[in-house]
Amino acid sequence: MSTASTTPPLLTPAAHPAGSLRTLGPAALAVWLTYLAVVLLVPDAPTRTAAHAPLAAVSVAGLACLVVWWLAALARPTSSAASALRHRLPRLVAGGAWFIVWQVTTAKLALLEPPYFASPEVLIGSFLDDWRLLASCLTSSALLLLTGYAAGSALGFLTGLLMGWSPRADYWLHPLLQTLGPVPASALLPLALLLMPTTYLSAALIVAFGAWFPMATMTRAGVRALPRDLIDVARTLGADEHFLVRRLAVPSALPDMLTGLFTGLGTSLAALMTAELVGVDRGLAWYISWVKGWADYPRMYVGLIVLIVLCRSLMVLLFRLRSSLLAWQHDLVRW
Repeated sequence: MSTASTTPPLLTPAAHPAGSLRTLGPAALAVWLTYLAVVLLVPDAPTRTAAHAPLAAVSVAGLACLVVWWLAALARPTSSAASALRHRLPRLVAGGAWFIVWQVTTAKLALLEPPYFASPEVLIGSFLDDWRLLASCLTSSALLLLTGYAAGSALGFLTGLLMGWSPRADYWLHPLLQTLGPVPASALLPLALLLMPTTYLSAALIVAFGAWFPMATMTRAGVRALPRDLIDVARTLGADEHFLVRRLAVPSALPDMLTGLFTGLGTSLAALMTAELVGVDRGLAWYISWVKGWADYPRMYVGLIVLIVLCRSLMVLLFRLRSSLLAWQHDLVRW
């Protein structure tokens, strides 16, 4: 009886790295080429009059990039670019199919009618018409977020470090953290408007508060998790308090601090949206609320897309920072 075994199906892509590229690659190209054909060749519904040129230009550029990427991956099937494309090919096929359905149900057959539903070319037209105001609002939101987030994270780091290292400070500050920390930052906006001289500073204050609590909590937990034996050994060898904090406490708490940064980013973004809706006259949330008041839903969708891109970009940057600071944990958490 032969003991030879065949290669398991799950190992086939590893043994033949170009396999999925030769099957799913043409499928992705065919789907997106079909989408381009639908945009250009299928007549629009009578009620749709948006220009096709910007959408066609974007589609052609994306299709050309996909062709170049696919050919480069076929030429070097073991490269990182080929691995990245192989990982994304199923999503590219599904995304192309979804765009075809979106285009047909809105612009071509008008099954989803305005003003609540918009076709891709309508969204692109809205963006091109309003990109200067959107850029101004994006800049305003980013500056306000980064100002409050940086201040709140720095204050949270100092608070958590002080509580984690000093039992006396923890005795007095921990009840304050437990009492004020769980309060939603948006609930403090009326108080911030009373305390701060301008609405911008009050908005920055509640954004900072949103980042302060998770950063302080996680930094405190990370510092307190430092083994006492390491501190005793370092003191025996002559280390002073500054050395212990700088070379032991902070590095030990670094993974927890980064977790606090991730959590604080979400709460700061939520506080930012509330502040811009109530007390700030410029920003992405203000823009979304403003165009919604005019029932301009395509522009509202464009504002939401820009906001989503901003949030994702900030999270990707945080994970890049985490990967550089904690290289030994690179494969434990991915984004």
